[in-house]
Amino acid sequence: MKTVVINLTLLYSVALVPLALSGQTEPPRYRPYIATKKMTVYLAEPGKSEVIKNVIRETEARDSRGRRFSSRGSHIPARFRYEWIRDVVTGRSYEVNRQQRVAYFTALDSLPSGPDASHPGMKAVEIGGVPCVEGPARQVKPDGSTEMIGTTCVSPELGNLLVHDDHRVSIGGENLHIVSELESIQWDTEPPTEWFHVPADYKLVPGHPGQPSSNGRITR
Repeated sequence: MKTVVINLTLLYSVALVPLALSGQTEPPRYRPYIATKKMTVYLAEPGKSEVIKNVIRETEARDSRGRRFSSRGSHIPARFRYEWIRDVVTGRSYEVNRQQRVAYFTALDSLPSGPDASHPGMKAVEIGGVPCVEGPARQVKPDGSTEMIGTTCVSPELGNLLVHDDHRVSIGGENLHIVSELESIQWDTEPPTEWFHVPADYKLVPGHPGQPSSNGRITR
């Protein structure tokens, strides 16, 4: 009887080893996607029909490791355009200028949990097959108070990806109606690995563009 007990104990221990190793070596997997986001800016002067002022497109993506990428606005000249990379693997957030061959970096901050559909004024909806949480978009006024300027819909499931936004603001003396929406999304598609890569010959600068860190140390 004693021998049986020992054998069962050994078998139980051996069975646990692959499970433990599997839990240690397999990182959490995220659903990858590549999306195109379109922002349409309308001139919305009182008493007149709205006129399109600008159309801006950005590429948004996430790989199965959870890394996020954004190409930033297509209206920005390449020399001044910084791609955004949130690299959960290296623990850094990068702003990369491919033309100037420079990358600003900061330690990765925690990603906000995103909107909660159970909160008052929020609701779970689906837009173009993408689940998101819709709620009011607010703007902070000079006196510190806020005012509702439209609605916004964010997908916590996709790393707080903006799915739809519709608001009205006054900027530079112009009344603008701004609508952001996902123009397309490719589900279960791995983005190119180079989107998340900072080449070895790029200059690394701690901080943000225009706000470099004075006490940071450039390392890789």
